[in-house]
Amino acid sequence: MLNLIAAFFVCSGIGIAVWIIYDLSRHKQSMKIMNAVWVLSALWGGYFVLWAYNKFGREQIQMKMDDRSMMMESPRSFWQSVSLSAFHCGAGCTLADILGEWITYCIPVHINGNLLLGSWVIDFILALIIGVYFQFYAIREMEKISVSQGLFRAFKADFFSLTSWQIGMYGWMAVVYFILFKGISVEKDTWLFWFMMQIAMFFGFICAYPMNIFLIKSGVKKGM
Repeated sequence: MLNLIAAFFVCSGIGIAVWIIYDLSRHKQSMKIMNAVWVLSALWGGYFVLWAYNKFGREQIQMKMDDRSMMMESPRSFWQSVSLSAFHCGAGCTLADILGEWITYCIPVHINGNLLLGSWVIDFILALIIGVYFQFYAIREMEKISVSQGLFRAFKADFFSLTSWQIGMYGWMAVVYFILFKGISVEKDTWLFWFMMQIAMFFGFICAYPMNIFLIKSGVKKGM
C-alpha cells in the first residue's frame, strides 16, 4: 500500500512538472531562471507547488478593457515573495539531490565507511554549486554588476538559505533511516525512496522559509 501511495505522489510530481512546462511555454517568467525553478519545485512539491504556481506563479494577468486586451502585473504579497525565494533556493537543492543521489547510487561514496554521510556530503556540495549559480543568474538578471560581485552576493545570499533547506531535508531523511525504516533497506531506485525525498524537500522548504524572511528583511537577499 505504501509503495502505491509513493508511486502516486512521485508520478503526480512528474506529471505536474510536465504540465507546468507546457504552461510556461505560454506564460514565460520575466526572470528566466524561474522557469526552471517552478518545474524543479513541482517534482517534490506536487499539488502544493501547483497551487502556488496558479496562485502567484504567473507574473501577469490578462484583463479586458473596452474590447482590448491588456496585461497587468499582479502584485505579490510579502509571504508570496518569501515563498518564491524559498522555492528558488530549493530548486538548486532539488536538482543537486537528484543528481547526487543517482551519482552515489552508481558510484558509492564512503566517508569514514559511511555511505549515507558520503551521499549527504556530495548532495550538499552539488547543492551549493548549483544554488549559487541559480542565485547568481537571478542577481545578474536584476542588476548589471560584475561577475565577481555577482558570485560573492550569490554565495552570501544562498549559503544560509541553502543550508537551512538541507538541514530540514537531512533531518527528515535521518528519521526515515534511523526510526521509520530502521533495519530496512530503502533503495534509491524505489518509489518509496523518492517519496521520502519529496517529504524531505517539504521539510527543507519549511526550514528555509523563516531563514529567507530573515535574509530579506536584513537586506542580504532580495525578495522575488
